[in-house]
This record gives sequence, structure tokens and C-alpha cells, in this order.
Amino acid sequence: MDYRYRNNYNMSMKDNLAYIKKMGVGKFIEEQFKKYRCSKCGSLISIHNRKCFNCDAITKLIDKTNRRRNLIKRKTAK
Repeated sequence: MDYRYRNNYNMSMKDNLAYIKKMGVGKFIEEQFKKYRCSKCGSLISIHNRKCFNCDAITKLIDKTNRRRNLIKRKTAK
């Protein structure tokens, strides 16, 4: 998994864990917010597709998927 994340997303889970152990989770989170911040709104961006969870269509897709799941649950519950 670490190999895949290093190659695909230019980040290492092992390195992140080592950083947390050395510097603490608070400092790690602070640094991650700086590194993965949307230049438009300041919200977080996904390391997987570099889209902002606030600005980009990814949130609309997530909302649409959740609405679909809820609809299916309601239909199957009847």
C-alpha cells in the first residue's frame, strides 16, 4: 500500500506515521492542511484526484451517491 501511494499520490503512509511519532499528530495535521489546501477557498483537497471537497464536483458526486443509497434503503425497507 505504501508503494502504491508513493507512486500514485507522491506521499508515504510510513513517512507520515514516522512524522506523527516524532512531531505529534497536531503538527502533522497542521502540515497536511498547508500541503493539501485549495487555492480558491482554503478547504481540503483530495490526494487521490486533487479536487477540492468544497469547490469541485466531487462533493456533488458524493451527495448524489448518498441520496441514491438512501432512496434504495427506503425502497427496500418498505
